[in-house]
Amino acid sequence: MLFLVLLSVAWAAPMGDNVLMGALQSPKAFANLFSSFEKAQGRSYAGPEKRLRANLFRKNLREILSINSHQDSWKAGLNFFADMTDEEQMSYTGANMSLAMSEKGDAPEWRAEGPAMPSAGSKDWRSTSVTRVKSQGHCGSCWVFSAVGALEGHYKNKGSILKRFAEQEGLDCSMTGGCKGGWMYTVYNYAKKSGRLGEMDSIPYQGRERSCNYKSKKNGLIAFKISGYTDARGEAAHVRALDSSGPLSVAYTCTKKFFKYTGGIYRDSSRCSGGGHAVTSVGYAPTYFIMKNSWGKTFGEKGYFRIARGNVCGINNHGYIPTLVATGKVDDGTDEGGDDGGDDDDSTCSDSNARCAEWAGRSPSECTENWTWMKDNCAKSCGVCGCQDNSPKCAEWKGKGYCTKDYVSFMDLNCKKTCGNCSDDGGDTDGCQAGFKKCPDGSCVHEHWNCDA
Repeated sequence: MLFLVLLSVAWAAPMGDNVLMGALQSPKAFANLFSSFEKAQGRSYAGPEKRLRANLFRKNLREILSINSHQDSWKAGLNFFADMTDEEQMSYTGANMSLAMSEKGDAPEWRAEGPAMPSAGSKDWRSTSVTRVKSQGHCGSCWVFSAVGALEGHYKNKGSILKRFAEQEGLDCSMTGGCKGGWMYTVYNYAKKSGRLGEMDSIPYQGRERSCNYKSKKNGLIAFKISGYTDARGEAAHVRALDSSGPLSVAYTCTKKFFKYTGGIYRDSSRCSGGGHAVTSVGYAPTYFIMKNSWGKTFGEKGYFRIARGNVCGINNHGYIPTLVATGKVDDGTDEGGDDGGDDDDSTCSDSNARCAEWAGRSPSECTENWTWMKDNCAKSCGVCGCQDNSPKCAEWKGKGYCTKDYVSFMDLNCKKTCGNCSDDGGDTDGCQAGFKKCPDGSCVHEHWNCDA
C-alpha cells in the first residue's frame, strides 16, 4: 500500500530513491512502476519492445541511484528519457562542435564598458526577456532554439517587445540537414543575409525539415535587423554579458548523466564525453548559471536547469549575441511578458501547428495516438488548455473507478478534468473533495449516490 501511495504522486515530483530501490528489489513493484511510467508518458508497449523498454528502464533506475549516491549537488531521477536508448536520447541534442571549431576566432569578441566582472549578485532575465519553454522534439535542432532564445531576449532588451520568433524558418533556411545537428551562428548569418526571420505564430514549429520558402510570411524583424553577432567567450565575459546585455546562445557537451537531471546545480567531474547540446543562458548567481532548455516544461526545473560555474562541460566556451540595428520602425505586436520560470496559464494555450485541428479530428485521433507530442504542440485542438488531463487514457481509467478508489491521488494530479476536479468547470467538486458532489442543501455526497430529497 505504501508503494501505491508513493506511486500516486510519482510523476508530479521527483521520486525518493527508496521508491526506485524498492522497484529494483521487487518484481511486482517494478512492474507497477514501469506501468505507471508508460501511462504517464502516453506510451504502450507489447511483446519484444516491452521487454526492451523495461530493461532500459531498469538500467536507468540503477544509474539514477548510483549518481545520487555519489553526489548531492543535483538530483537524478525519472523523466521521459527513462526508457530510451542512448541513440534516442542523443537525438534530442544537435550542437555540431566541428562547425564551432571551423569558425573559432572569426566571430568578433563581445566587449562592454564597465567593471571587469560583477563581484557578486545575480541576474535572471526570465520575467522580462525570455519566452516560455519550447520543445524541439526528436529533431536535433537545439542549435536553432538556442540562437532564437538569445535573439528574443535582445530584441526585447534593445527597446522593442518580447515575442516568439520562428525556429522552423531557422531550421529550414540556415543550413541543410539541420535535424541532424547545426551551430547557432548560422541562424544569425541567414537572418543577416535574408533580412528576415518570421514569427512562431505564423510559422509554427514542425519538428522536421521542410523547404525554405517564407517570403510570403510576415517578417518578425520589424524594429531591428540582424547585422551579425559577437561571442562572449569565457566565464568572465559570459557573466558581464548576462549582467548588462541579455541572454546568450551557448553550447556544452551533454553526457549520458545529464538526461537524468531533475533538479539542483548540475556538476560533472568527468571528461564530459558525449554529444553537443545548445541552450540559452538566461541568468546567473554566485555559484551557477540558469539555462533554458528546449526539451519541454517536464524536463528538469520546469524546462530549465542550473549548471555550476567553472565552465562545466565547456558551457562558457561560446556565448553568441546577435548584433541588432534599429530600423526606425515600431513593432506594434503584443509583448509576451516573460516567463515566470516555467509555469503556464490559460492565455498562452494554443496550437503551434496549423494542422493541429486536422490531426486531432482523425479517427483515431492523434491526440490519443501521439499524446505526448500533441499535448505540447496542439493543446488547444486536443482540449487540454487550463485545467487538463495529462493522459489520453483518463476516460478509460475513470470507467474503472480510479477517480474515486485505488488511485484517487494519481487521478487528481493527472486526470483532473475527466474526474471533475477543476475548480472552474462546474464539475463535481464545487467545494467538495475529489469523488464527491454537492447537493442542493449544500451537503457533499459520493458522486454515485443520490442527494436526499
